[in-house]
Amino acid sequence: MNMQKSQQGFTLIELMIVVAIIGILASIALPAYQNYMIKSKLVEVTTFLDAQKNAIAEAWATNGKFPITANAPIATSKPSNAQYMNAVNYNGTAAGPASVIVTLTNTGNTNLDGHFLGLFATGNNDGTVTWTCGTATSATATKAGKVNGDYPFLPSSCQH
Repeated sequence: MNMQKSQQGFTLIELMIVVAIIGILASIALPAYQNYMIKSKLVEVTTFLDAQKNAIAEAWATNGKFPITANAPIATSKPSNAQYMNAVNYNGTAAGPASVIVTLTNTGNTNLDGHFLGLFATGNNDGTVTWTCGTATSATATKAGKVNGDYPFLPSSCQH
Protein backbone atom coordinates (compact mmCIF):
# COMPACT_ATOMS: atom_id res chain seq x y z
CA MET A 1 0.00 0.00 0.00
CA ASN A 2 1.45 3.29 -1.17
CA MET A 3 0.34 6.40 0.78
CA GLN A 4 0.93 9.84 -0.56
CA LYS A 5 1.85 12.63 1.78
CA SER A 6 -0.51 15.59 1.63
CA GLN A 7 1.04 18.98 1.14
CA GLN A 8 1.55 20.95 4.33
CA GLY A 9 2.28 24.68 4.78
CA PHE A 10 2.39 27.51 2.31
CA THR A 11 4.53 28.00 -0.72
CA LEU A 12 6.93 30.89 -0.94
CA ILE A 13 4.76 32.57 -3.59
CA GLU A 14 1.69 32.45 -1.34
CA LEU A 15 3.62 34.01 1.53
CA MET A 16 4.99 36.75 -0.74
CA ILE A 17 1.46 37.58 -1.92
CA VAL A 18 0.22 37.88 1.66
CA VAL A 19 3.16 40.13 2.62
CA ALA A 20 2.52 42.33 -0.43
CA ILE A 21 -1.17 42.68 0.45
CA ILE A 22 -0.34 43.62 4.04
CA GLY A 23 2.21 46.17 2.79
CA ILE A 24 -0.31 47.80 0.47
CA LEU A 25 -2.94 48.00 3.22
CA ALA A 26 -0.42 49.50 5.65
CA SER A 27 0.69 52.12 3.13
CA ILE A 28 -2.92 53.27 2.80
CA ALA A 29 -3.86 53.03 6.47
CA LEU A 30 -0.89 54.83 8.03
CA PRO A 31 -1.39 58.24 6.34
CA ALA A 32 -5.14 58.04 6.98
CA TYR A 33 -4.47 57.29 10.65
CA GLN A 34 -2.01 60.19 10.94
CA ASN A 35 -4.56 62.61 9.44
CA TYR A 36 -7.20 61.28 11.82
CA MET A 37 -4.92 61.91 14.80
CA ILE A 38 -4.28 65.50 13.72
CA LYS A 39 -8.01 66.08 13.23
CA SER A 40 -8.73 64.72 16.69
CA LYS A 41 -6.22 67.17 18.19
CA LEU A 42 -7.98 70.08 16.51
CA VAL A 43 -11.19 69.17 18.33
CA GLU A 44 -9.66 70.84 21.40
CA VAL A 45 -9.23 74.08 19.46
CA THR A 46 -12.66 74.11 17.79
CA THR A 47 -14.35 73.30 21.11
CA PHE A 48 -12.50 76.20 22.74
CA LEU A 49 -13.56 78.54 19.92
CA ASP A 50 -17.20 77.46 20.21
CA ALA A 51 -17.12 78.16 23.95
CA GLN A 52 -16.21 81.81 23.26
CA LYS A 53 -19.39 82.48 21.28
CA ASN A 54 -21.64 83.15 24.27
CA ALA A 55 -19.64 86.01 25.77
CA ILE A 56 -19.16 87.75 22.43
CA ALA A 57 -22.80 87.30 21.37
CA GLU A 58 -24.01 88.57 24.75
CA ALA A 59 -21.85 91.68 24.44
CA TRP A 60 -23.33 92.39 20.99
CA ALA A 61 -26.92 91.72 22.09
CA THR A 62 -26.55 93.90 25.21
CA ASN A 63 -24.67 96.86 23.74
CA GLY A 64 -25.27 96.66 19.99
CA LYS A 65 -21.51 96.69 19.49
CA PHE A 66 -18.53 94.46 20.09
CA PRO A 67 -16.09 95.22 22.88
CA ILE A 68 -12.87 96.71 21.62
CA THR A 69 -9.71 94.60 21.76
CA ALA A 70 -8.52 96.23 24.99
CA ASN A 71 -11.78 95.17 26.73
CA ALA A 72 -12.03 91.61 25.46
CA PRO A 73 -15.16 89.78 26.68
CA ILE A 74 -13.19 86.52 26.82
CA ALA A 75 -10.01 85.39 28.55
CA THR A 76 -7.14 85.88 26.13
CA SER A 77 -4.73 83.70 28.04
CA LYS A 78 -4.18 80.15 26.87
CA PRO A 79 -6.17 77.68 28.99
CA SER A 80 -3.88 75.83 31.39
CA ASN A 81 -4.91 72.40 30.08
CA ALA A 82 -4.63 73.32 26.38
CA GLN A 83 -2.12 71.19 24.52
CA TYR A 84 -2.67 72.20 20.91
CA MET A 85 -3.01 75.98 21.10
CA ASN A 86 -0.19 78.35 21.83
CA ALA A 87 -1.95 81.72 22.08
CA VAL A 88 -5.44 83.23 22.06
CA ASN A 89 -6.14 86.66 20.57
CA TYR A 90 -9.38 88.65 20.63
CA ASN A 91 -9.68 91.34 17.97
CA GLY A 92 -12.61 93.68 17.97
CA THR A 93 -13.82 97.14 17.13
CA ALA A 94 -17.15 98.55 18.25
CA ALA A 95 -18.64 98.39 14.76
CA GLY A 96 -17.28 94.90 14.22
CA PRO A 97 -16.39 92.40 13.10
CA ALA A 98 -14.78 90.66 16.04
CA SER A 99 -12.59 87.58 16.04
CA VAL A 100 -10.99 85.02 18.30
CA ILE A 101 -7.78 83.68 16.77
CA VAL A 102 -5.89 80.69 18.13
CA THR A 103 -2.30 79.87 17.21
CA LEU A 104 -1.91 76.10 16.66
CA THR A 105 0.95 74.09 18.16
CA ASN A 106 1.96 70.47 18.90
CA THR A 107 -0.40 69.04 16.28
CA GLY A 108 2.14 66.61 14.88
CA ASN A 109 2.18 68.41 11.53
CA THR A 110 4.91 71.01 11.06
CA ASN A 111 2.93 72.63 8.24
CA LEU A 112 -0.01 73.22 10.60
CA ASP A 113 1.89 74.31 13.72
CA GLY A 114 2.20 78.07 13.91
CA HIS A 115 -0.86 78.62 11.70
CA PHE A 116 -4.00 80.38 12.87
CA LEU A 117 -7.58 79.15 13.27
CA GLY A 118 -10.27 81.65 14.08
CA LEU A 119 -13.88 82.32 14.86
CA PHE A 120 -15.21 85.49 13.24
CA ALA A 121 -18.31 87.35 14.44
CA THR A 122 -20.47 89.76 12.47
CA GLY A 123 -23.22 91.56 14.37
CA ASN A 124 -26.70 91.82 12.89
CA ASN A 125 -29.26 94.59 13.40
CA ASP A 126 -31.64 92.22 15.20
CA GLY A 127 -29.10 91.60 18.00
CA THR A 128 -27.90 88.25 16.70
CA VAL A 129 -24.40 87.37 15.59
CA THR A 130 -23.37 85.51 12.45
CA TRP A 131 -20.37 83.22 12.98
CA THR A 132 -17.71 82.05 10.57
CA CYS A 133 -15.02 79.55 11.50
CA GLY A 134 -11.94 79.40 9.33
CA THR A 135 -8.24 79.80 8.90
CA ALA A 136 -6.67 83.20 9.45
CA THR A 137 -3.63 84.79 7.90
CA SER A 138 -2.50 86.42 11.16
CA ALA A 139 -3.28 86.58 14.88
CA THR A 140 -4.96 89.97 14.38
CA ALA A 141 -7.18 89.04 11.42
CA THR A 142 -10.83 90.06 11.51
CA LYS A 143 -11.97 87.88 8.63
CA ALA A 144 -11.30 84.34 7.49
CA GLY A 145 -8.36 83.97 5.11
CA LYS A 146 -7.64 80.90 3.04
CA VAL A 147 -4.70 78.77 4.08
CA ASN A 148 -5.43 75.83 1.80
CA GLY A 149 -2.80 73.53 3.31
CA ASP A 150 -4.75 73.42 6.58
CA TYR A 151 -8.04 72.30 5.01
CA PRO A 152 -7.57 68.51 5.12
CA PHE A 153 -7.30 68.68 8.89
CA LEU A 154 -10.14 71.10 9.69
CA PRO A 155 -13.76 70.22 10.31
CA SER A 156 -15.93 71.08 7.32
CA SER A 157 -17.56 73.92 9.27
CA CYS A 158 -14.15 75.68 9.48
CA GLN A 159 -13.17 75.50 5.83
CA HIS A 160 -13.95 79.07 4.75
